[in-house]
Amino acid sequence: MTEMPPVLPETPPAPQASDLLSDLLGSMHLAGMVLFRAAFREPWAVLTPGSAQLARVLPFRTEHIIPFHVIATGSCRLALPGHEPVWLREGDAVLLPYGDSHRLEGLEETAPVQVGQLLPCQPWKDMPQVEHGGGGAVTHIICGFLQCDELLFRPILRHLPTLLHVSPDATPADHWLGSTIRHTAAEASRTTPGSRSMLPRLTELMFVEILRKHMQGLSDDENGWFAACRDPVTGSALKLLHDAPLQDWSVERLARAVGVSRTVLAERFRHYLDQPPMQYLAHWRLQLAAQQLKTGDQPLKTIADRVGYESEAAFSRAFKRHFGLPPGSWRLRQGTH
Repeated sequence: MTEMPPVLPETPPAPQASDLLSDLLGSMHLAGMVLFRAAFREPWAVLTPGSAQLARVLPFRTEHIIPFHVIATGSCRLALPGHEPVWLREGDAVLLPYGDSHRLEGLEETAPVQVGQLLPCQPWKDMPQVEHGGGGAVTHIICGFLQCDELLFRPILRHLPTLLHVSPDATPADHWLGSTIRHTAAEASRTTPGSRSMLPRLTELMFVEILRKHMQGLSDDENGWFAACRDPVTGSALKLLHDAPLQDWSVERLARAVGVSRTVLAERFRHYLDQPPMQYLAHWRLQLAAQQLKTGDQPLKTIADRVGYESEAAFSRAFKRHFGLPPGSWRLRQGTH
């Protein structure tokens, strides 16, 4: 591993990583939903499609989908193409940040069925109860997803593993996460007043806590956005950039605000994020611009000004390099006009 340059004595303490994480999560309109509860009896196996296909069977339009499963009772196996199967036990939760197609199955081998074939026809008045399999041991699973604005989620998404699996009862420190998972399973398994309001909040809390657990569990030699947040230098710099992305930043000004030299700042960004600080900022500004293009009808010149470009032409060139299309064409493709 490349040796990290020393930090100057006047470097401020690292910001609370959860603060930066909260800032980003708060901007991307995170929303959770329990889609259905299932009782699978041995032998059984189901295939869940990728997020793009899954979105077409949902009762409403959504953006980026992060499927999750909570094992309420019993146990099962989760298989992802190109990965070793993962064994899931009662109280476990798994999230698939990229929405990859996957298979859930019991101990006994059997032909899988598409999960969409098991769901009732829409519209759904209540949460569907899916039953499938033979007459053997039963595994109860709560299946749902979190939706968010993919454009603003990308800084996190590109540094997450394919699968986030937690067994919260393994250590005493995970008591709160374990309680949240059990509470989610209990609320989804019964119809009580307020459940429809409780479940989205519980799934969102579970997601944030799993991300926080992932961040805290990283070793000191790892890189990526979560590791960068924990570093005193890059964490402080990222907090400043996300708090004021349209400020007139330069490497020198950002380094001075963090309390290190320009060289140290550049080396830390290269180590953790594989790009210079100003490139990270430029990409984040373009993500913000894309969000405005997608959700509003402001003229391109207005958006270019808002994200710090001196001209519409310069903005269009930078946007096309980043997204592959000029901003006007990209906006039309999003279906907003």
